[in-house]
Amino acid sequence: MKISNHTIIVNDYPRLGEYLLYSTRTQALVKIDQALRDAIDRLRPLIHEFEPEHRLNLEKLYRMGILVRDEQEEQEKLRTHLNQLKFDYNKAAFTVTILTTYACNFKCTYCFEESSRTTVKLNFVTQEKVIEWLKRRMERFGYKKLHINYYGGEPLLNPKAIEHISGVMKSWCENNGLAFAMSIQTNGYLLTPELVDTFKKVNLTGVRISVDGVKEDHDRFRPLRGGGGTFDRIVENIANCADKIPIYISMGFEHGDVGPIERLLNYFQERGILHKVGNFIFSPIHPTLGPAGHAEAIRGSECMCNADDKIFAQAVRKINELLDQKGVKNPKSGMSTATCPLTRENGGVTIDQEGRLFKCNSLLGHPELSVGDVFHDEFNAKGAEFRDLDVWKQCPVDCTYLPMCSGGCRLMSFVGGNKNFKVPSCKKPYLNQMAPEFIKRDYDKMVAQRRPNPSKETAHAQI
Repeated sequence: MKISNHTIIVNDYPRLGEYLLYSTRTQALVKIDQALRDAIDRLRPLIHEFEPEHRLNLEKLYRMGILVRDEQEEQEKLRTHLNQLKFDYNKAAFTVTILTTYACNFKCTYCFEESSRTTVKLNFVTQEKVIEWLKRRMERFGYKKLHINYYGGEPLLNPKAIEHISGVMKSWCENNGLAFAMSIQTNGYLLTPELVDTFKKVNLTGVRISVDGVKEDHDRFRPLRGGGGTFDRIVENIANCADKIPIYISMGFEHGDVGPIERLLNYFQERGILHKVGNFIFSPIHPTLGPAGHAEAIRGSECMCNADDKIFAQAVRKINELLDQKGVKNPKSGMSTATCPLTRENGGVTIDQEGRLFKCNSLLGHPELSVGDVFHDEFNAKGAEFRDLDVWKQCPVDCTYLPMCSGGCRLMSFVGGNKNFKVPSCKKPYLNQMAPEFIKRDYDKMVAQRRPNPSKETAHAQI
């Protein structure tokens, strides 16, 4: 027996002489005491050779993936895990993103779609093809739920498409005993209470709005296409709709500077809407592919400073501290499995306004990177090419984080200087810094959720 290469140990937490063990392959999180830690340190080939008081707990740790029998078993489990991520799918739900249009009323300074912008809308004929494709996909794979996220461009420039597709699919799902929900990812400028009421009739469950700081910050990054600020109207729309539907705020940051984030949280608090909105989602602004047909002409390469592990880690720490200070929910775990969608055969897809299928929103506007279309059931050769990249084979098999990342984000490999999707993009230095903090936060949340039943805690292990 041995500790898995993919197990992280956090020492002396939550108290001195207690340890958190986390498997990046199974995502099992367990707390053990000093006695069990000592037993692990003197692991022998066979569990039955241990004292009875440790044998049961060691067997539990083995089933969790914290321990493995030997290196051969370790590598077999890793290969099985990565192949499951590649080919398997979750029947519980199928998630699809649909562009109602590529047009946008904003001209954001960092938009990855701007170089390929068109004004084409998802017309009625293509909407019908999308509906037919969704029905076939749901039936073929036996999904129990359909979730549609509407995207753009600005999706609210074509609200009729949202209402039509959602109305048809809601009825179809209900008639077939399936669940249906939809959400919208919007800049928020056109969102009104009346529109929310209309969409709630077709199962709108949430709206994600991009806000880039307070007025002086936001209006600089996200002006109207014809000129002029957008912040004041967006905030009013948020205030008017927050009691009707969960609203989630997303925001990018540059160069590790979280000042705009702090100013926005303070402003929302002053307006009395900080705790009316749902979760906040923060991410660094990163480079994007070039114009259609010239993906290698990368735009915004100066943004790669955000990928600097030390700067990124510092920014994430500051953001977490701000959210804690404000009492804002921060449910996202930094330790979840994040396999690149390009490499998953049966993962979610994005359907553009022409009916083309993409595995990543950041590839939109590049037809040569499409993996198929709604006029055909099977993915094309590009889909198979992405699926079979298997860049994880270039990574050390004993890398702690390999089960989580499978070689990293393919887009980051492309825009990070490689200009191709075929090599890993490694974030190990960042995760080395942040993983213990993420694990501690996840453990604290787990304990808080179980607090009404403290008797369930054990001296050795809990998950």
